[in-house]
Amino acid sequence: MELLRLHLLNYRNHEVLTLEFCPGVNGISGPNGAGKTGILDAVHYLANCKSYFNGMDAPLMRHGSDFFTLRGIYTTGSKEEEIVIHVPAQGKKTIKRNGKAYERVMDHIGLLQTVMIAPNDIELVWGGSEERRRFIDLTLSQALREYLEELVQYKQGLDQRNALLKALKGKPSDPVLFEAIEHRMVPAGNKIYQLRKDFFTQFTPYFESAYERISNGMEHASLHYVSDLESKEMQELLDEHRAKDVVMERSTRGPHRDDVLFTLNGHPLKRYGSQGQIKSFVLALKAAQFNYFVQQKGQKPILLLDDIYEKIDEDRAQALMQLVSSGDFGQILITDTHAERVKQHVNAPGLKTRFFTLDRNGNMLT
Repeated sequence: MELLRLHLLNYRNHEVLTLEFCPGVNGISGPNGAGKTGILDAVHYLANCKSYFNGMDAPLMRHGSDFFTLRGIYTTGSKEEEIVIHVPAQGKKTIKRNGKAYERVMDHIGLLQTVMIAPNDIELVWGGSEERRRFIDLTLSQALREYLEELVQYKQGLDQRNALLKALKGKPSDPVLFEAIEHRMVPAGNKIYQLRKDFFTQFTPYFESAYERISNGMEHASLHYVSDLESKEMQELLDEHRAKDVVMERSTRGPHRDDVLFTLNGHPLKRYGSQGQIKSFVLALKAAQFNYFVQQKGQKPILLLDDIYEKIDEDRAQALMQLVSSGDFGQILITDTHAERVKQHVNAPGLKTRFFTLDRNGNMLT
């Protein structure tokens, strides 16, 4: 699936913007603050119904506006798909596919896939476990409808359980109240654990292969999924830690506490990895994410590269561009402050390219 046209209305700093893309590499250049990242974020939003960079919708509206609208025209062979997302400041977000509104936002997720490589991805290593869970959830939600359904069910139960724990204010409560909440939360938690475990069985070989290519086989990188459910079922965990949870006023065990340990040559990456090794690790994660989507969905996701030349060294940037312009990655959108730099690195024979330039106000020059 490829994105043919993108329309932005009041999205971030763009009042009105329309772009028509080619199936290959699309370079978007302009000074800092021109809105380059906002274009990539809009493509991500059309696939996932949320921003890659901001968990809330209100800050995405152009200053002074009370709504934003995104419209994407996609193609699969000769068939076109139109996706329109309208987000008002007050009221309900609506997502339409070919003019028909979805009953639930989550019904749209999984139709399109995107892989974003952005400067803040370094937080996958340096940040807390929530960053790594976010990566897992974003990947699996785009690939498996079952996972998204279970995740929503679990989070609803978790919110209700935490609300009960806070209301108790550290005092014991009737177990029946917990059972009423946990009866839906427990099977969802067990299923999430199993789907995540299966995911890493499939995903890890893609990752290890990608890192080997990026590092020229000089190091061995690996992933280790860590979960409370490795040794105990969900209900057993909740029962065992209920007294502690009442005191802490929050749920201390479950899939919402899962993590991934990143290792390099058997040592923790965060502690022993160099800056270059950490950047290579993150790039390998994204390459593996791409290959996982291809395997699961049978179509290439749209690859979004945000200011990679500003944040990683020239050698890695060039190696990445040689990799993605080889023809294996399908449609690519890449932003940079210098138009000529992208053109210089995207020169594979027969590769389709298109370039756009924005001025300081986000207006299209070419």
